[in-house]
Amino acid sequence: MRRVVGHDGALSSPLLSLASAGKAGGGFGSAGIAGVGFLKRTIRPRDVPGSPITGYIPGIFTVLNSDGTGRLITNSATTGGNIVIYDIQNWDDFSDPVNSVISYAPISPGSSYRICMAEDGRHIALYGSSACRIYNLTTPWDLTTAVQLSIPNVSYSCIAPDGSFMLRILTVGSNPYVTTLEKWDAATPWDFSGIDVANPDQSQHIPELWNNGGLGIEMPRQDLIIAGNRAGTSTGYGGQTFSFTAPGDISALQYHGQMMLADLTGQTAFAPGRVLNAYPGREYFYELM
Repeated sequence: MRRVVGHDGALSSPLLSLASAGKAGGGFGSAGIAGVGFLKRTIRPRDVPGSPITGYIPGIFTVLNSDGTGRLITNSATTGGNIVIYDIQNWDDFSDPVNSVISYAPISPGSSYRICMAEDGRHIALYGSSACRIYNLTTPWDLTTAVQLSIPNVSYSCIAPDGSFMLRILTVGSNPYVTTLEKWDAATPWDFSGIDVANPDQSQHIPELWNNGGLGIEMPRQDLIIAGNRAGTSTGYGGQTFSFTAPGDISALQYHGQMMLADLTGQTAFAPGRVLNAYPGREYFYELM
């Protein structure tokens, strides 16, 4: 489906098959979102040479290079467990010696935290149903140099990959729920120390998110929002997908439909030709097709 959500929540533009929605949205990875939900394989990042113990992995994030290689960042569900940054040259075989560990550090807050990392490796954010945490890395990509920044208590939130804004999803009432997306702009990238939690810079009702908003919201790419949401039928869990029609403007999001996921509490990331999905309670994540 393809819909545009306006200021009044009205839906416009014709319906579009989900098979073409991934292509229409752009930036969803070459795998698109049409077939997401079919398991291709499981991936254990600990197979990367030199990897530390990771524990359960609820959070994954990717920073990709133009040649298809990139950084994979994983979060451990164990309090004090390792956050790890991997250099992945070969996405098809994590045990390939060309892959390596860049850095790791036991700074994970545990629980079901997701993760986001700046493209230049200087900031990292942990977020989810509990308060969002942001760290500055005084040496890029070196997690041992992470220093936690001051930020108000904001849960059910996520940070845009470029650090320019924060989103929070709120749900009130009972079935049918009313779900609102809130946004705060950063004073400078990754600096949310002065935001007023009670007064977001933007607030928008999203009618597609009818059932409790899942377990928060994520942005695997700068142009894509995924919000966990239990399906209204027996079809299982789903990630409601939206893209921006104008950069960072939540008043006119384009709705692309539902990605079928095994669980709501993990995180989705993209790599060349593939979609990755973390599943809490597992020491591995899935590659979907």
